[in-house]
Amino acid sequence: MNFYEIIIGLVVFIVALPVLFLGAPFLPSYIKNGKVKLESLFNLLRENSCKKFMDLGSGDGRVVIDFAKAGFESYGVEINPLLVLWSKLKIKKLGLKNAEIKWGNIWLTDLSGFDSVFIFQYKTANKMLAKKFKKELKTGAIVISAGFPLEGIELMQKAGPFLIYKT
Repeated sequence: MNFYEIIIGLVVFIVALPVLFLGAPFLPSYIKNGKVKLESLFNLLRENSCKKFMDLGSGDGRVVIDFAKAGFESYGVEINPLLVLWSKLKIKKLGLKNAEIKWGNIWLTDLSGFDSVFIFQYKTANKMLAKKFKKELKTGAIVISAGFPLEGIELMQKAGPFLIYKT
């Protein structure tokens, strides 16, 4: 085995280990290069007086960071410790005081203090999340789902690839 094969194997191991033991693989919920505009989401949350935002499964922190830059008190929870570390470093580098990522499990995260939630989960998880939202979110909270529908919660509108729900 040569040096490059060892390095590639080590990188694959480091990336795959959290997926195998901690949860779903990381897949960005939207393209950051400007193809998807988030301004309509920011405006919608402002119109509904939303101030405290949570990204469940925050990955590399891009959603948390973008919502914090837009002025929201922005939080994320992520089960992959490498992505949590990466997110925290980006937030620190940007000097964002209104953004925070925590290492944790979305199912154990209390949502009662949030008025807006962002998710990019598969249909199966969304079925269970819809029940969690009904139980924990106050009436009128906004849930933004990137691409996958929620059952049993009122769909307000679609905004590009996002489905917007109101509890």
